Amino acid sequence: MAKKSFYVFLTALLGVLLFLIIDRIVVFFYLFLLEQGIIGTSLTYVQFAALDYSVLTIVLMFGCWYGIWLGLYWFRAVYEEGSHGGFIDHMARNYFPSGKNKNLGSRMVAVKQRLESDLWQLEDLADSSLIAAKSSPVPVKRKVVRRAVLKKPKILK
Repeated sequence: MAKKSFYVFLTALLGVLLFLIIDRIVVFFYLFLLEQGIIGTSLTYVQFAALDYSVLTIVLMFGCWYGIWLGLYWFRAVYEEGSHGGFIDHMARNYFPSGKNKNLGSRMVAVKQRLESDLWQLEDLADSSLIAAKSSPVPVKRKVVRRAVLKKPKILK
């Protein structure tokens, strides 16, 4: 039970921080656009501070709610159902040599089977080409090309 409570607490903290970052980015761009004169407002500083405080409170509550929901969902998936091995299991299976050897063995078997089937197809093709070459009806005669012999000039005779 302590493990689940700690897990949900950390994901709730993660949700709060995530929503806080998103809220501050939105406020930063709003103030930037306001300073550049792109948008206008009739709010005084006190009104803007009150609005920012109330929006920040709502955003942090939604962040906490989202973090708790996320923690409960992933705790059930990882620890209770066992349907997901978690981040460490994913890294170990896909990025470390011991995890890749399993995948490499199955890939090698698949490549060997593909190579054997390609070799059988190549042998069948070679056999069919030999049969076609042997069954040619008329042998082809080669033409003999002779060079013309130059006659000696009459002066040399």
